[in-house]
Order: sequence, then C-alpha cells, then structure tokens
Amino acid sequence: MSDAHKLRNAAFAARQKREAEDAAAASGAATYGVAEAVGLPESQLPVELVRLLPEKVAGAPWRTQCRVVTWMHPVAPAALDAFPAPIRPAGIALAAWALVRYEHTPVGPYDELAVTLLPEGGDGYGHIPFIAVDSYPSIVGGRANWLLPKSLARFVWSEDSLSANVTADAPAKPGWSLTINVMPSGEPAATAIPSNVKQVSTAGVVRRFTGTMGGSMQPAAVNVEGVAEGPLAPLLVSGRYDGSLLSGCTFDVGGLSPA
Repeated sequence: MSDAHKLRNAAFAARQKREAEDAAAASGAATYGVAEAVGLPESQLPVELVRLLPEKVAGAPWRTQCRVVTWMHPVAPAALDAFPAPIRPAGIALAAWALVRYEHTPVGPYDELAVTLLPEGGDGYGHIPFIAVDSYPSIVGGRANWLLPKSLARFVWSEDSLSANVTADAPAKPGWSLTINVMPSGEPAATAIPSNVKQVSTAGVVRRFTGTMGGSMQPAAVNVEGVAEGPLAPLLVSGRYDGSLLSGCTFDVGGLSPA
C-alpha cells in the first residue's frame, strides 16, 4: 500500500471515529477510556492504579448531594499552558477552586479538589485541567463521562469539616499539597450556580457539559497554603481569599455534547 493510500485510510478512520464520538456525545453516552482525558502531568494515572479501577460506572447524567468550599484568584500568564491547544485562550481571568465533600452520588460518597480556569473574554465555558478525588469509581466516572482528568489524592479533615489537608497520592509525582481553612460568616442565602465546562480528549476532540448546583451559600474567608513541584504550581496560589461555603447542595450534571 502506498503512503498516499495509508494517509487516506488514516484520515477516513479518524473521520469515522470523530463522527461516532459526535453521535455518542449527542446521546450522552460515556464513550471515553480512562486514559483519554487531557490534563496536567499531576493527573496522569500510573499503570498500577489503572489496573485497580472498575471497568464501568454509572453514566451521565448524575445527580449528587454535596458540601462545597470555593475560592478564586488571579493567575500568572504561565497558567495558560494548562489549557490544551485546541481551546487555549489569549488570557485567563481567574482560577476558581472547589473543595467538595460528596455525600450522595451514583458511585457513593467521596471527596474532591478541582480548579476551573476561566478564560478572559471567553464564551462562558471554563476548563478543568486538574481534579483529584479519593474514590476509584469517581476517577472512572469523571474520565469516561466528562473527560475530567481525575487523579487520586488523600484528604484529611478536621472534625467540623472546616479544615482539610489534601495531598497527591497517585500519581505521587509531580508532588503537590494544599491545606485549606474555612471561616464562615454572615447569613446563608439560597443560590443556584451554573457550571459550563469544556474538556479535550487525547485525540484533540473538544467536548462540553453543563450543570447546575443549588443550595445554601454563606460568605467565608478561605486560607490556602499550597505547594506544587510541577505545572500545577502557577494555578496554586497561597493566600487568604473571600470565598463561600455551600451547604445542602444538589448538583445536577448532564452528559458531554459536541463543542
């Protein structure tokens, strides 16, 4: 077979794969393997961990109940490298962090730490280059259903759940850790928060999903002390931030759709 024929066949196969992915995404089907979500090196799953993961978990959509601490801060220009090339913007407005205790989900309770990058002058969609949990089924669910590059972390909480230490587990390198202390103040008020996210597969396919979180929001001061050895460092900025504590939350997340 000539090189020209090989290239033509490869292009045809790629087109067929993309069309199949578009159809599956439109139906909300979970079509991605655990190795197909693009993320930072801190999110690359070791082979030893992949062998321990369940083959399949509940598909999208998911309804969960949770408690969430949020804070935001500006980031240095180097943080742009956290965006995959197909969706890399000209600039970043903010990094929005969330520390979540999921009480009820289709894969059981688990804890989560995630950062969403919000592009400057974007279309309303953020991107999640880093997200860590303490649940094997959650790793599979996040990667298969939403191309979220979930890794494994250790979470140690205070008795009142207002302080937590989160550290890298798998992969262990590049290393990172966060200590978060939350000091709520003021009166809680009912709120509903939309979630609009774009993710990218290793094949360069761009997908998006939306969700809505409703619950009771209370203002909070959030103290963050964090260190990171690798590319997560520009996104992990220690400091004291005006954040929020959301309690009694219901979080509904739909499936992936073509971007």
